[in-house]
Amino acid sequence: MFAGPIIAREVLTAPRPLRFYVARAAYVGLLFILMWTAWQSQVGLAEVSEIGIIAYFGHMLFRLFVLFQLTLMLFFAPLSAATAVAHEKDRRTFVLLLMTDLSDIEIILGKLAASLLQILTLLATAAPVFFLCLLLGGISPGQILDVVGVTAAAGLLGGSLGLLVALGRDRTFQSLALTVLTIVLALAGIEAFSAALPNLKILGVPVADALDPYRTVLTVIDPVPASSKALSPGVVFMLAASSLSVLLLAFSTKMLRVWNPGRNEPREQREGADVDVAEELIQIGEKSAPLAVSFDAQTLSMARSGGTATIEATRASSEVSIEDANSSTGLHVPRRAHQRITRGPGRYRKPWTNPVLWRELMTRAYGTKPLIIKAAYILAFALGVLFVHTAPDPGSMASRQSWTLILLGILSLILINAQGVTALTSERDTGALDLLLVTELSPKQFIYGKLYGVLYNTKEMVLLPVFLTIWFAIYGLMSVENATYAIIDGLLLAHFSAMLGLHSAITYTNSRTAVASSLGTIFFLMIGIGICAWLILLSDRQFARQLLSFMIFIGAGSVALFGSLGAKNPSRAIALVALLTPFWSFYCVISLLNRDVLAAFLFSIGIYGFALLAMLVPAVSDFDIALGRTSAIQG
Repeated sequence: MFAGPIIAREVLTAPRPLRFYVARAAYVGLLFILMWTAWQSQVGLAEVSEIGIIAYFGHMLFRLFVLFQLTLMLFFAPLSAATAVAHEKDRRTFVLLLMTDLSDIEIILGKLAASLLQILTLLATAAPVFFLCLLLGGISPGQILDVVGVTAAAGLLGGSLGLLVALGRDRTFQSLALTVLTIVLALAGIEAFSAALPNLKILGVPVADALDPYRTVLTVIDPVPASSKALSPGVVFMLAASSLSVLLLAFSTKMLRVWNPGRNEPREQREGADVDVAEELIQIGEKSAPLAVSFDAQTLSMARSGGTATIEATRASSEVSIEDANSSTGLHVPRRAHQRITRGPGRYRKPWTNPVLWRELMTRAYGTKPLIIKAAYILAFALGVLFVHTAPDPGSMASRQSWTLILLGILSLILINAQGVTALTSERDTGALDLLLVTELSPKQFIYGKLYGVLYNTKEMVLLPVFLTIWFAIYGLMSVENATYAIIDGLLLAHFSAMLGLHSAITYTNSRTAVASSLGTIFFLMIGIGICAWLILLSDRQFARQLLSFMIFIGAGSVALFGSLGAKNPSRAIALVALLTPFWSFYCVISLLNRDVLAAFLFSIGIYGFALLAMLVPAVSDFDIALGRTSAIQG
């Protein structure tokens, strides 16, 4: 095909699995359930004939659909593109792709199209549902086209960003976490830049409306009078997003051979190459005794790249050095190679009773550059604190502190979950998991080591929201009682999120499926809770008339949750978790809106604590991997 073999293969193979059609049907079905739930929350069972009420409902429903779909696009499109490349790197197949006759642009565009095909298919499937809103009134066909275009452009830009980040990282968690943080920081940076320069415009459109997709779609839904010469915000955003996507893809194409394959080799593999070359050079040096050949780190690097030619050159120089014994400066090798070769076994660190936990805490198990991710999260945290501190009045400060704490908490849960699922999928893809199967490690050592290793490596994501809550309590924005409840809930949800990632990685042998299932569960759980709270507030907390629709909406969430957690390894505990978690979460939302904080705290502790145990206990007592169900690299 003219588009390239990668795209051709994806177009031919993607529609074959049943999940391709199930995902489209489930997404459209979810939109219809949202439509009926919104109708019940606003109107109820009463018969309505007023055109104004129906048009108002159509406008409100369109806003709900647009924000939900844009959030889904900004979440899944970048992560899907990043996972597509990171998964190849973990399996060491990305190097093979670079060895083919494919050009750089074919590889880049092929991976991008392959990762976005399913998501763009969902966008096209949902377009007819959006046009159904025209029958209710309150919107125009031009608004729908603008919104669909803005959503597609945002997905393309997010996918290009995720692809670029994954090409430059050597670990899956680094790719996922840095992609999420980059998107969050980009949105926050646009808002800060717009606040600093409120009069700056792009093609007659304010900066925030032209670059922030959320502001753009809200401006499209509720247009404001503008100059006749100015372009619409939707068109400006599509132009800007498309231009940025082209630049990101061009830069990715330029750096593809620079960053790969050397960047994605594990640190241990590169050090092993150093030792091999050092052994050869030392043997040459010993032959030139009593004096050795001098070589440094630069010579060692040349030896790795030059191979046999460099070693032969070194051997020739050693013969010359024998003739001039007084000119030798000694043999210098890297410290690690020197200890292993010249002085025999060195002093090694003694692992703990739980070697898995020791490896997670005391070694660089997740790459050599985690500080970039931590610095990005700390920057996002600092922007949140600044957002609260710059509030003009105490009332807006209280509202800002709630939003900041909620958004930072959701970001932390996503990052912890990504760390949890990739902690196991990366080892399976590299083949290290097979080695663990033949050791004497108990399931308890493995699971607890991984769980608390994940929490330790994401300690900034766990502790910073806790410190922020304490600061709010000291500053008087929260009561001490509510702050205590929030801290306990936050720590429990961190354990739940990490264990959910491990559970998904154990359940699904395909790494991309495991990552999608784990992050998708967290995403839809948070989005579902947010939609419920929003609809309840729109209905002025009149629960009676919307209870039936909410039961159906929550029931659909229970079915989806069971499909994610227990479809492959069903159990009564998981089934009970899938049944109760959405309903009890709905009760917690109602309790919080009614200011019954203690009831929300007790129910949240009960349901998410039980969900944590339902995933943890079977993993420890009946470990799937120890049973040999993933005894080979699959997926």
